[in-house]
Amino acid sequence: MRNVKSIIGLLTISIALFSCKVGKQLAYLQDLDDTTRIQEVRIAAYEPLKLQPDDQVQITITSRSEEGARQFSMMGTSITSGTTNQVIQNVYTVSSKGTITIPLIGELSIGGLTTEQAKEVVQKEAVEYVKDAMVGLSLMNFRITVMGEVTRPATLQVAGEKVNVLEALGMAGDLTVFGKRYNVKVIRKAGDKVEVAHLNLNSSKVMRSPFYNLKQNDIVYVEPVKRKGFAAETSLGVLPTVLSVATLALLIFRYTR
Repeated sequence: MRNVKSIIGLLTISIALFSCKVGKQLAYLQDLDDTTRIQEVRIAAYEPLKLQPDDQVQITITSRSEEGARQFSMMGTSITSGTTNQVIQNVYTVSSKGTITIPLIGELSIGGLTTEQAKEVVQKEAVEYVKDAMVGLSLMNFRITVMGEVTRPATLQVAGEKVNVLEALGMAGDLTVFGKRYNVKVIRKAGDKVEVAHLNLNSSKVMRSPFYNLKQNDIVYVEPVKRKGFAAETSLGVLPTVLSVATLALLIFRYTR
């Protein structure tokens, strides 16, 4: 009887230790104090996206005058008439030289500029043709790819110009239980080179990394734990086995009293 009770005790302790270990491995930002309601964490300064070759930008030009609309119609763009404004918009692709070519206005260099700076460049040229021209410019192809041990690997279209690693992983359905949270790779093209950063999501220091905020065409790769098949057995198969043995021990104890 004592042996059976000892087995049950050991199994109970094993299950508790196993659950704690798995839970700790899956937790993000483990260094934060759970007892403090609000904690301040320093994060990397946000750097606005800069336009790169093959980026697509949508340029919208608004004019109150019909004369302005006729002038811009020469640019081969679409015109939408409103109650007071004439709106002209078109999508341009940044060339390998970092330029776009707008009919009537000509070639403009916007590579390496933020969207706000590029808008100012187009605005300066547009008012030469229509004095009241107002320009809007936005990035159309802010895409990132999330792959590896996530629920839904995919290339994701980002609304706006801001997204961080945690948000991207959330859009992909979060990491699976087999993903290495302490070694998430961000792969970024920089000119004719590729930069690879290793991020530890278990630590709040990850927010200080210049790779925490993603840029267009970044790839987030979640590496699987080594011997994934073995990990599947230990994380998903051992617990039911332990419970079965515990049940058997209880039955033996019941019928041998």
